Formats: sequence, structure tokens, C-alpha cells
Amino acid sequence: MLEFFIFSCYFFFEPFFFFLFMVIFGFFMLNNYAWGGYFFFLDSFSFILLVIMSLFILGIVLLSEKNNMLLLLSESLVFVCIFFFIPSNVIMMYMFFELSMFPILVMILGYGSQIEKINSAYYLIFYAAFCSFPFLFVYLKSFFYFTLVYFDFNLSWEMIFILSLSFMMKFPVYFLHLWLPKAHVEAPTTASMLLAGLLLKLGTAGFMRILGSLNFSHNNIWMILAFLGMILAAFCCVFQSDAKALAAYSSITHMSFLLMAIIFLLMTGKTSGVILMLAHGYTSTLMFYLVGEFYHVSSSRMVYYMNSFFSSGTIVAIVFAVVFLSNSGTPPSLSFIAEFTAITSALSLMKFSFWILFVYFFVAFYYSIYLLTSAVMGKSFVNMSIWNVGFSVPIVFMMYNIFWMSIFF
Repeated sequence: MLEFFIFSCYFFFEPFFFFLFMVIFGFFMLNNYAWGGYFFFLDSFSFILLVIMSLFILGIVLLSEKNNMLLLLSESLVFVCIFFFIPSNVIMMYMFFELSMFPILVMILGYGSQIEKINSAYYLIFYAAFCSFPFLFVYLKSFFYFTLVYFDFNLSWEMIFILSLSFMMKFPVYFLHLWLPKAHVEAPTTASMLLAGLLLKLGTAGFMRILGSLNFSHNNIWMILAFLGMILAAFCCVFQSDAKALAAYSSITHMSFLLMAIIFLLMTGKTSGVILMLAHGYTSTLMFYLVGEFYHVSSSRMVYYMNSFFSSGTIVAIVFAVVFLSNSGTPPSLSFIAEFTAITSALSLMKFSFWILFVYFFVAFYYSIYLLTSAVMGKSFVNMSIWNVGFSVPIVFMMYNIFWMSIFF
């Protein structure tokens, strides 16, 4: 298995061959479960599924992106993310967690179209530094007991709060989220796809690894943040005029919902969390891709001007509708199944969470449907290329691919 991995690095400057050998490596991972090495440790199928999702997103980027330098940066980001999902110890995990910032920063600063990209890069660096230095503090204070990937021993709740802070920044939980809409709005389409599909998964996967330490401590603060974040970010979505910012805030709502699911420390919560990570990765990648395609054609990202997809191209309109319906959790999409199982675990523990979830779903469904109806109706003509939108069909298939569930049950 390792031979394929090293061989794929040999083709780093030939993106297609790199992708091909990485896919073969992914299939080997599904077969050689629990293979340990100096850098890798395949400890869970859920992380292998995330690796396969990152390869899927890289494939769509290879098809749609013409700029060679952006392709190389995308490859390096996926490479770093694969190392993050299967690390053998914590300091490796932390190292790749921080290293994933570098390709995204280069993409935003090098290929962003507006001058505000400098401001968004400042935000990104500040949040990364501010939230991850405490992680090193906990690591050094724990006398290097944290060598293994899963932490399941007692810590004080303050230590756990500090430990989870660095993952929360990439989660991103509401109140630590300000860098995300700025980075999305300034980044090129490829960087937005990778940012939504991959970078947010680093925080969630890292948080899943420290769930063992949360067993014995008060996690009320994350619960409050999750419930607040779901509703506040959903209301933020309603007031957005920029379609890209709307997609960014909608991924913040999904991530807050995911935090609510996995903070309950139930097996159903963790399973639904993993499925929601997969569903969100595929869905938000496509949302940013479609908004980017519309922007390249019409030079506008305003929700008000996104109309007349049906008269421009029926296939474009259907793909757009399917993606945004998946975003709002319509059956039989993966996100519906994930949200359904998360709600069952939430209601079994806390009865009052019904009303919070009711408000969240009401508002979230509203902004998805609003964007959908304003996009497909209208009489003007937008010259969207069907070929460009056709690249997204494999991910649409994965978004509604509920057969992934067979791995979990």
C-alpha cells in the first residue's frame, strides 16, 4: 500500500496520474484496514471515507480547473489532508492541521480577484494562531502523554476547552467563524470548493478524536454554542445578498448541527456526525462550484440576479435544484439521513431541543428554497455551459448515495 502512496508522489506534477494512483491507494486503504506505520494509522473506516471524499473533490477540481498552479496547490492540500485523517500520533496530526493553511492562503492571496483578500488572509492567520497555540500549551503541559491519536483519559474541563478550541476554529463554530465567509468570498472557485469540502472536515475529524476526553467533563458550553450557532447562522443566511457568503454561512449552520450531534457522546450521534460530514463535503463543494460557474458567466454573485436557469439550461437548473435540496436535507439525500439520526439522539436526551431544532429547520429550509426559486425562475438568458455543470454529476450521485450506510451497519 505504501508503494502506491510514494509512487503517486512521483507524479505530483502530473495531476491526472497523481489522482489515479491516489484513488488506487484509497481502495487499498479500504481493504488493508488497520495498517500501522510511522506516519499512518488507519484506525477507523469513517476517516477512510473522508479520505475518499477528498479524492472525489480533487477529481472534480481536476476536471473543472484550467490553471496548473491551482491544480498543484489543490493536490498539496489533499495530500496534507490525507495525512491528517490517518496520523499515528497527536503532534503529526497537529502539524498537518496547521500545514493545511498554507495552500489555501496561497490560493486566496495569489488568485483572489478583489483587494479585500488581504483582509481575509489576516483573519485566517489570526484565528489559526490564536486558537492553536493553546493546543501546544496543553500538549506540553501533559508531559507528552498525548502521543496516541485517541485521548481517553481525564483532564480538567478547562484543559479540554483549550484543547478543543483549535479544532473549533476549523469547525467553525459560530463566534469563531468570521474568517470563513471572508475567505470564501475572496477565494477563487477551486479554493472555495476545497475549503468547504476539506478544510472544515479537519476540525470535525480532530474533534472526533478528542471525544474520549469529553466523557467525564462538562460539555455544556459546546452544547450552548451548537444550539446558538445553528439558529444565528441560519438567520445570517437569510440576510445574505452574496450567494457565496450565503453558501458559507449555510456550511456554518451545518457544522453547528454536526457539533450538536457528536457532543452527545452517543454512538448514533457519532455515526450521524460522520454521515453529515460526508454529505456536507459533497453538497457544499457543489454549491460553491455552481455559484462560481454562474459568476464566471455573468460576473455577478448577487442572489437577486441569479435567475432564469430553466430558460438558460434545463440540466443546469436540475443540478442546481438537486444540490440545494440536498443542502436543505430532503430525502433521500445523505444529509437527510444524518439529520434524522442526529435529531433522534437529540430528542432522546433533551426534550426542549425540539423547539430549537424546529426553528433551525424552518429558517434553513426557507433560505434554501428562496435561493432555489429565485434561481430557476425568470426570463433573462444566462449562457451557462452544460459541459461545465456536467462535471458535477458524479458528486450529485455521491450526495444521494445512501449505500455508504452499509459500511456503518
